[in-house]
Amino acid sequence: MAKTLVWFRQDLRVRDNPALYHAAKAGDVIGIYIEAKLQRQQHNESPAKVGLIYDSLLELRKELNNLNIPLHIRTCDYFGDQLDLIQQMVKDNNITALYFNNEYPINELERDEQLVKWLEDQGVEVHRYDGDLALEPGLVKNKQGDPYKVFTPYKKSWIEKHKTAPVEPLLPPESQSCYINKQETENFSAEYRDDLWAAGETAAHKQLKKFLSDVEDYRDKRDIPSVAGTSFLSPYLAIGAISSKQCIHALLEHYEGDEAKLYGDTWFSELVWREFYRQILIDKPALTKHKAFNQDAKEVWTDNRDAFEAWKDGKTGFPIIDAAMRQLNQTGWMHNRLRMNTAMFLNKLCLVDWRWGEKYFMQTLIDGDFASNNGGWQWCSSTGADGAPYFRIMSPLSQSKRFDPEGEFIRKLVPELKGLDKKSIHNPTTEQRKDLGYPEPVIDYKESRKRALELLS
Repeated sequence: MAKTLVWFRQDLRVRDNPALYHAAKAGDVIGIYIEAKLQRQQHNESPAKVGLIYDSLLELRKELNNLNIPLHIRTCDYFGDQLDLIQQMVKDNNITALYFNNEYPINELERDEQLVKWLEDQGVEVHRYDGDLALEPGLVKNKQGDPYKVFTPYKKSWIEKHKTAPVEPLLPPESQSCYINKQETENFSAEYRDDLWAAGETAAHKQLKKFLSDVEDYRDKRDIPSVAGTSFLSPYLAIGAISSKQCIHALLEHYEGDEAKLYGDTWFSELVWREFYRQILIDKPALTKHKAFNQDAKEVWTDNRDAFEAWKDGKTGFPIIDAAMRQLNQTGWMHNRLRMNTAMFLNKLCLVDWRWGEKYFMQTLIDGDFASNNGGWQWCSSTGADGAPYFRIMSPLSQSKRFDPEGEFIRKLVPELKGLDKKSIHNPTTEQRKDLGYPEPVIDYKESRKRALELLS
């Protein structure tokens, strides 16, 4: 029987994995994952994400071994080294076909094109799929055949396409009859908050089930950082331990097949935002080279290094901003409402280049995902697709009072302020700051807002 090689990348799952599913139908499967350690560092991805990937790979191996499929875990330095290892694996095992799911950033695309050319020259078949998206790339376009630049019409068109697309996630492959030989394992583990995110596909689906039991509350609770009102699935989506298609299908099942409820659901809309940012990246690969989506947008950033360092350390003197940044530094994750607050604070009020913040988030987030992270930062800085208008600048004080009215979140993450009453905790007095060892604000909000409006208009 033919031997096929499945190259796992950002798709660490057995179910709804197109490359694995189709490879198993074509022959006996060998799986491989190759961690390019220095390349990942160049792409600013966090140790927390690396740790979750490694432990999830061990869980994936267990699932694959139950199907008599081996998984080799290898390491190297750069993408070019990955190609060498794949080529050697093909030669050593008489592989007739390689199967993988596409990645969309430009370095990954260039790497894959090099590999495909070599394999085709060797007479090895290549089968590529789009397992990271619920709808295939390029399917959703406007009436002129161009990509959408604004989310709302994109979502409307996306829904129309989804109504006629296959919505059932793929099943796991059938068990093989071959014997599993020794599986290579090269360690690249790193620390992460495994008390918050258990590794692997099974843990991802357990979290999905838990979230769906309260999904109707998501609309009202998702903006309140002191409660567990979000899905907490983003780390699993980022490494492919679960797919967006599985999430959407599970949501549809939760609503007992009622498409109107599915398409009107707030969490569903967030999943479509994820698709939107991926399509933006596919259409504009220059985004991976630190380019603004909107080339006409004003970029008037200053070299405010002191503000940037205070922002990173959670010592800006704005309690809600500091609480958010400390949450990021302590857990590798930040509440989405606070991602917007901290981003606008840095790029619009401190006038620090959004690229600095984008990089720091990627270096720290356990759910770091280039397309979504870049899309979010450019949205906040008014340089991106469907970006916030230049005059939209979130007030840290107003956001704090509105979404953490009792100061519960601030008290948890900024413990030096925990003794303050619910009014003072949002903006302590100079005397309170001095007594508690809490810094004065790094900026004057009113003056900074006025300056930003003048420069960005």
